[in-house]
Amino acid sequence: MLNKAHISKIKPMSDEWMIARRGKLTSSENHNLVSDKFMTTGCRSYLYRKVGELLTNVTATSDLNTEATIHGLMYEAEAVQKLARVYGFKYIICQQLIAIPGTKFGSTPDGIIIMNESLDEQMYNVRTVEVKCPMTYANYIALAMCKTPQDLKAENKEYYWQVLDQMDNCDAMHGYFVAYHPDFKAGNFHVIEFRKMQPEGTENEKPVSFPIAKDLAFLKTRKETASAYMDSLFSDLSSRQAV
Repeated sequence: MLNKAHISKIKPMSDEWMIARRGKLTSSENHNLVSDKFMTTGCRSYLYRKVGELLTNVTATSDLNTEATIHGLMYEAEAVQKLARVYGFKYIICQQLIAIPGTKFGSTPDGIIIMNESLDEQMYNVRTVEVKCPMTYANYIALAMCKTPQDLKAENKEYYWQVLDQMDNCDAMHGYFVAYHPDFKAGNFHVIEFRKMQPEGTENEKPVSFPIAKDLAFLKTRKETASAYMDSLFSDLSSRQAV
């Protein structure tokens, strides 16, 4: 369950939001941690950038102002509202940073669906929502053709791992990936449900038992290793005498 205290009230995309994400390993980029080239090339560059943010208190250059990102932000809320109508969800928190104190982990799901509350009123049982609104017809259709989480993993690993990382940060048993294109007259809204305890799936035409639970455990291990590496690197660089 998600601790209520971990849900920030910071306005998304604001300066405060950017500051809160400094040095955090975030869901949109944690695909860098799960490749076969862990701790090399792109992965190491990602970790260096995050440590650099901690050392300088300056946010590294981001791609949040690209045309594709702006297009997505225009329609994400619309897609989340449609998901709520279709599935009958009543309580959804949109675009709020989840920051876990004492860790380098953070996430901003497009939606957090509140299913119920703990008896002590300190925790929420939640489901996460990630929305993608591709600009091109080809990219949208490629996502819309995916039926299962494993299909999405084969089509776009970055999106697959983003959903899993959101589920991990929110301690959620379920997550939703939504592809949305408002220009399509039909078939403009597609949902893939992620269930942590999905009993089986298929990868590379071979059956896999509890594939999402397996990948979540793998992701957690990689995140912990990356966090420890960042601590070591930060300590080393911080101890060096300024010139």
